[in-house]
Amino acid sequence: MTPLLSVHHLTKQFSNSRFSINDVSFEVDSGEIVALIGKNGSGKSTLIRMIVGDYPLTSGEIYFFGQRVSPEDTDYKNDMSVVFDSMNFTKNMTVDKLNRMFQKVFRHFDSTLFNDYIQRFELPEKQAVKFFSRGMSMKLSMAVALSHKSRLLILDEATAGLDAASRDEIQDEIEKFVHDNNRGVLMTSHIAEDIDRLATKLVFLRHGQVYTQIDKAALFNNYARLTCDETEFEKLEDEDVLAKKHHLGEVQAIVLKNERTLSFDLEPIEYIDQVNKIILRGEDI
Repeated sequence: MTPLLSVHHLTKQFSNSRFSINDVSFEVDSGEIVALIGKNGSGKSTLIRMIVGDYPLTSGEIYFFGQRVSPEDTDYKNDMSVVFDSMNFTKNMTVDKLNRMFQKVFRHFDSTLFNDYIQRFELPEKQAVKFFSRGMSMKLSMAVALSHKSRLLILDEATAGLDAASRDEIQDEIEKFVHDNNRGVLMTSHIAEDIDRLATKLVFLRHGQVYTQIDKAALFNNYARLTCDETEFEKLEDEDVLAKKHHLGEVQAIVLKNERTLSFDLEPIEYIDQVNKIILRGEDI
């Protein structure tokens, strides 16, 4: 099956910064929720901006729905929705006015579906959006994104700053979106609970590069945590170690579960933060 999104060897260099995106490749398939995971400054949002066409590429290729796109292409955007961490609508607009405007902007905008989301999210239709709270603004952005029948949803910290109830509502809608056939999501989030609940594939970024990418189920099922001294750690084969870091004289590592590692005191991976702390703050292997 053709991926919804495929990025090949993306590179971005900035003339006024030492930071760069270096040779990033990954795919988003139908039915997947792919999470870009990294510390602040690792390149997550920069990469999203490159993918949606806001930043020109230094090199690399981007394919949407099997077709390579260039900066001049816009047609593919009718099948893609994007939600950033802040609302970009004209502040004096109301929901009613936005509804009418988006019917003209998007080829497949479903006004009835949009109104359904507005009612479901309990958003005021006559109030200017400049008076919306953070949670209301993100719900409005999601309503717009979900109402023009896109196949790929791109979310950049879309749940940041939301209370637990609002975040749960947004997560529900993301899951429903992917449950429909031929749909997928690319997301960034610094909220571990988002990743634990939603993601099916993980792409870990460090210093603008992909450190590793793995199906979340494979990570939880096939790897384990290990804390030991340096002498014990040196007994491991390099190929069995996904990541490691030193802390208070001990080595903390994520290791593959196999016959070579079963004699070690392994602990199961129970939630994604246990992995993030080692991969994102760890050492090169």
